[in-house]
Amino acid sequence: MKLEEVINTALAYLDEGDHDAGRDNVEDDKIRLLVKCANIMLTEIAQEYLPLEDECEVTAKDGRFSYEDIPRRVSRIISVKDEKGTSVSFRQRSFSCAVGKNGRLKVVYRYLPAAVALGDDCDVHPAVSEKTLALGTCAEYCMINGMYEQSEGFAERFRQDIRTAVRPVSVITLKGRGWY
Repeated sequence: MKLEEVINTALAYLDEGDHDAGRDNVEDDKIRLLVKCANIMLTEIAQEYLPLEDECEVTAKDGRFSYEDIPRRVSRIISVKDEKGTSVSFRQRSFSCAVGKNGRLKVVYRYLPAAVALGDDCDVHPAVSEKTLALGTCAEYCMINGMYEQSEGFAERFRQDIRTAVRPVSVITLKGRGWY
């Protein structure tokens, strides 16, 4: 989903029909603040509710590799495997990861989304809808502007939507029946 669509939905929730993220200039203070709020919500969703995961290959030297070798902002390393697929012991440090083996390694990690501009795609989990992100953006916007009651209302609606997105889908199975 595009950030512009999220901002337009947020503007509709805020009852700001005279603004349009596609038509208005990015110099508009309200649009700029909504973009910042959306970026805050994208990071919060990735940290607390639905983490974003990716994998890449890195080269370890002297028993470590730097987080700069990974293309995205790392929040947590999930697993490290060697070329044969064998798990390698690792320990996260502030700026690097200590590993028990040198050479090419496959790293599975969780990452934080990069800040997005108005025309960019949002890097968010597929279970999060445009509505959910717009509600969270409205909650942040109202909180920043001192509209605490409206902020709490939007935050509650956001929490309900995110609970629905996080809820695992259960598979219903029927017990096999025999013919008597």
